[in-house]
Amino acid sequence: MPQGPPRTLRLGRDGRITVVLDPGHGGVDPGAVRGNHTEADLVLTFARELRDALRRTGRIEVVLTRDADAFVPLPTRVTLARAAEADLFISIHADALAEGRAQGATVYTLSDTASDAAAEALAEQHDRADLVQGIDLHGSDDVVAGVLMDLARLETAPRSEAFAATVVDALGAAGLQLHPQPQGEAGFTVLRAADIPSVLLEIGFMSDERDLANILDADWRVGMQAALVEAILGWADADAARMAQARQ
Repeated sequence: MPQGPPRTLRLGRDGRITVVLDPGHGGVDPGAVRGNHTEADLVLTFARELRDALRRTGRIEVVLTRDADAFVPLPTRVTLARAAEADLFISIHADALAEGRAQGATVYTLSDTASDAAAEALAEQHDRADLVQGIDLHGSDDVVAGVLMDLARLETAPRSEAFAATVVDALGAAGLQLHPQPQGEAGFTVLRAADIPSVLLEIGFMSDERDLANILDADWRVGMQAALVEAILGWADADAARMAQARQ
């Protein structure tokens, strides 16, 4: 359906913003599986811990798209973000790809053209769960709505890309393992909110033993979450300053 123009950050005098965290998969869709561990469970734990870390700053309201082992369709996740009047949307994953093809954290933004074959495979893998549930993700936008959303994304897309770059810089500065190509793009349906800066964050890949060990390590998660808190706050301040300057 048609959407309004992109929202600006609702950065008030107290500097508070709203971030929606989207733990991937859940319920009948466990995501990647390695031994006794499922991606759905691991990213839910990570998202809950990140929520708590963000709230402790006193500057960030946090909403989770799911706070239980439940299946939430991709379009519903976007709807929840819009209902929360999100200033930022972060979908959190820990996928699996063919052995040796993926290691380290990666941040993706939306594009109709994937940055590489691995990104394209991930996007197809993510959408497949909704297709299995009988939700058709293709051709849902009419022509007018599509044009309006494309116009909105002209402003929102650079803000998403700026956040992705900020995350990569923060993780690198913290000495955390990054993918050799840590910033990519692909047609992830969950990132299609035209009016909300959105990224998909792979905190690591369950198909890699080192990444899986990190994700299971509480101390590693604390370090990753601290870097993400720094990135979110830094991006929010820089984004608000850019938009204030643009209005002058």
